[in-house]
Amino acid sequence: MMLLVQALPLLALVALLGTGRASAIGACLVALALALPAALMAIPQGAAGPAWLLDYATRSLAEGLWLALPPAGIVLGGLLFQSTSGGTARTGGVEKPVDTLFTGAFLLGGFTETVTGFGIGSVFALAAFRRVGVTGTVAAALALFSQMLIPWGGLGPGSSVGAALAGVPPQALASRNALMLAAELPLLLPLFWALCRKAGHPVPGPVKLAQLCWLLAEGAILIAAHRLVAWEVCGLLATGIVLVVRLLLADPPRGRAGWRAAIVQAAPYALLAGVLLGSRLWSEVPRLTPFAGLPPLPLNHAMVGLWLVALGLAAWRGDVLAAIGGALRRGWRPAAALTLFVLLARFLVHAGVPQALAMALAGTFGAAAPFASPLLAGAAGFFAGSNVGSNSAMMPLQAELGRVAGLGPLVLPAVQNGTLFLLLSPQVCAIASGLAGEGATPRGIWRLSWPIFPIAIAVGLAFVAAG
Repeated sequence: MMLLVQALPLLALVALLGTGRASAIGACLVALALALPAALMAIPQGAAGPAWLLDYATRSLAEGLWLALPPAGIVLGGLLFQSTSGGTARTGGVEKPVDTLFTGAFLLGGFTETVTGFGIGSVFALAAFRRVGVTGTVAAALALFSQMLIPWGGLGPGSSVGAALAGVPPQALASRNALMLAAELPLLLPLFWALCRKAGHPVPGPVKLAQLCWLLAEGAILIAAHRLVAWEVCGLLATGIVLVVRLLLADPPRGRAGWRAAIVQAAPYALLAGVLLGSRLWSEVPRLTPFAGLPPLPLNHAMVGLWLVALGLAAWRGDVLAAIGGALRRGWRPAAALTLFVLLARFLVHAGVPQALAMALAGTFGAAAPFASPLLAGAAGFFAGSNVGSNSAMMPLQAELGRVAGLGPLVLPAVQNGTLFLLLSPQVCAIASGLAGEGATPRGIWRLSWPIFPIAIAVGLAFVAAG
């Protein structure tokens, strides 16, 4: 009975999100209410109940708001940057449809997604597909590949939250996720080729080999970048470098005017990358540390750099207040949902829920318990629809399960942080199908893209087994 009460907040969250009728905010509020009985059961013997509950609620609320500040700030800052950057990354004029589909799906879409988040990468990917006549459900399914850099999407607010909840360095967590993604990219290529064939553009053998090499290069750059620079910009660098090289080889700017236009379009992204990388050279940086044991907020944090660049671009355009107002109008709801997800995680942690569930799993399945990690991550990712929501719901349990099993501190958190189930979540598929139009539906996307599920599980199991 006690275990059921402790599991009820997570079960209710997943069930409500799974119906598709409850908003993320509503589902989180219900789960928070159900966390109270679990907290009552956690009151230590001999402790004054009201005093303990007041301390529990105050501590959980304060820590949750602190942990939610950077990702919420990145969400709003990403929207502000998007509205002030003056356009998009250059799409180029690649002539062959198979090249356009590959560039849009794996590079252009992924690059813009790492900067802005919110599924914006699929907007650019679908625009590229439309130029070569690919629309509808097939286009929506192809656009899912633009969302693959999950740990680095929108400069990584989900990874930041996940690392904090797991108690591991975000650089180390993202570095392990880079290894996972480098393994997943080649495995997903056959699905991409099958979708291209269905779209009427089969990929010839030599082109398949070239595309495999491009993805291997992207994976190698992603892995190497984590040894050299801040993790937040590693996804941007990996996709951006390969994208620039491909576009320059396929369709270089012509004349001074062409180069000038290309530089103007790329300037906001180059400026952002430069500020984020340059800020990490600042030694002895001041930092806010209100909570012992929780990550501090240094002045060279990615959120600070993102806002500085976005505000600078808005000032250059002369519409600072209008741009901020637009970002707040578009972003308050997802920022509020993100904050509630993180608050729920802290309330459950301080009630001992992840610890109890991890012990129950270990007691039931023994040494095999960690192999449930890819399924736990998949369920959270599929129903939450965002990496922040998924990590907030399941990361404390994953981290505790890994500790109980005696695994390294990064093993299960990395499986949680990079689950590909997020690509097929109802929310992501609804965005993709809505943008693609022409009768595209989430059900149609699932019918075409179901191989993503077994690939995600297989890679997750392999990394758990490798330890």
